[in-house]
Amino acid sequence: MIREFIKPLLYSSGVFGLLVMISEFFRNLNFYLEQKASFIEVFKYLFLNLPWWIIQVLPVAVLLAVLFSVGQLARHGEITAIKSAGINLWRIISLFLIFGLFIGLGDLAMREIIIPQTSRLADKILLEKIHMDKPKSRTEFTDLVVTLPRNGRMTIGYMNTETNILKQVVIDYYNEKFDLTTQIACESAAFSSSTWHLMNGAERIFKDNAIEENHFVEKTLSLDIKPADLVLDDVRPEQKTTSYYESYIRQLEALGIPSEKEWIQFNMRYSSIFSHLIVMLIGIPFAISVSGRMGKILSFIFALIFAFVYWGLQAVGQSLGENKVLSPFFAAWLGNIIFGFLGVYLLGRVRK
Repeated sequence: MIREFIKPLLYSSGVFGLLVMISEFFRNLNFYLEQKASFIEVFKYLFLNLPWWIIQVLPVAVLLAVLFSVGQLARHGEITAIKSAGINLWRIISLFLIFGLFIGLGDLAMREIIIPQTSRLADKILLEKIHMDKPKSRTEFTDLVVTLPRNGRMTIGYMNTETNILKQVVIDYYNEKFDLTTQIACESAAFSSSTWHLMNGAERIFKDNAIEENHFVEKTLSLDIKPADLVLDDVRPEQKTTSYYESYIRQLEALGIPSEKEWIQFNMRYSSIFSHLIVMLIGIPFAISVSGRMGKILSFIFALIFAFVYWGLQAVGQSLGENKVLSPFFAAWLGNIIFGFLGVYLLGRVRK
């Protein structure tokens, strides 16, 4: 049974992945021609992105594999024979469900180990072999606004993370009522040994509708952050591991930047593990009930409809989460929760 399941799983996964790969090639064909990129380098770039594209369509491939393999048993009368022999169908159903969990663990391993590496290599080929550029690390930033601990905010006109030099720095502190209490403004600043050195500025204290201003040539300030912490890495979701997500979200929260979208993406990594189990809960009852010559066609149509509705629910959940209507956890798990209950209900109606 596992062999009959694996064959359509590998076939549909490969076909869907290649279709995405071919569509991406023709979608960017003008760009490749303009860059005069060689076919080999373009193929390497697309091939290295293939694992990520396959992961995206894997739940649909799993659903089709279940529909075709279990449906074939039903069409050939083997489900009836199994029941007649006094064998409980749960022996078959549990086999598929356990295999679905193993597929989910493989999905997680791909996201954690393989895909971050392949997507980085793909980006390197795109930059160096197709764009013909050398990799550059950005060190200069302008017009930054970040949140500081103790109700503070820092505005930076210019910052160099390589030299740790800043210019046009303004630090504001507020009380619980969001009234400005202290403002420190300076022409330049430097960071060294966990200490900020502010040069040529003034400290203003706002109290009882009065302003007390003190000028300074140099002032030291202790902050638990360094200039590099104020800059967010521009990394694609497929290149982020769980540990990277956790550190990235902590950085966002330290800077006072909304992190709902990242929390949703983080939770969706783990909801995807169980998505393969969910599609089996839905697919097995449908496959058992469908027989006849039109079984494969009906199964394929059902898979497309299910994918459309499932991904639609995922998009709705993500939108509700980003607008703070749902928590990031429920936003990421909305589709799994709804179809999970539906799958358990349908599975319970199957005559064992």
